[in-house]
Amino acid sequence: MRKFLFVSGLFLTLLGGAFATTTSASAKSLPSLSTQKVTYSSSKLNVKVKAPKSAKLLAVKYDHHSSYYKLKKSTYNLNYRFSGYKTFELYGTTSKHQRVTQIKKLSSSAYATTDIVNFGEVRTKSDATVTIHTLGPHRTVRLFSGKKQLQSQNTGSGTQAVFKLSLKQYKPKLTYTITATNKKSSQAFYVPYLEEPSNLDGIS
Repeated sequence: MRKFLFVSGLFLTLLGGAFATTTSASAKSLPSLSTQKVTYSSSKLNVKVKAPKSAKLLAVKYDHHSSYYKLKKSTYNLNYRFSGYKTFELYGTTSKHQRVTQIKKLSSSAYATTDIVNFGEVRTKSDATVTIHTLGPHRTVRLFSGKKQLQSQNTGSGTQAVFKLSLKQYKPKLTYTITATNKKSSQAFYVPYLEEPSNLDGIS
């Protein structure tokens, strides 16, 4: 009896593995959809999506919520309002929401500014200076104290923004964000508070 149960269990395990492999291979054999002109503006993801003819609807999944849009000539110009920095999943479906394409993922690197932590900070007896270095030109850099914006600068053709602060403005919980053209602002970067006159260079 035990031998029979062991053989039955082994068979079911092998069958389950074969089924999972077949399902995975089947998903990979589905046609793909393409995305063009991924931008961000007015709190919206903007992207042109082209799907195969078998797809009737475009499915957009973000933060556990799915929406469906009717494709016109196998294309759709998506303007999706959202918050946060999660990954989008796009795929084509039938009119009954059955998936017929591979899943196209758009991580935050596709729609948000991808600058890294890179700054210089100097505190003297009378004031403080925070210099932000960016990965490219034409970035808007915003400096915050908590939720309050203290200053904002555009780097223009350069790659840095310099903020002069009085000691009244220079407090713990300083952060900054960087925004590239047609991109969402980066997530906030923390600027350590210097309790005594000194200087600090920070780079990730």
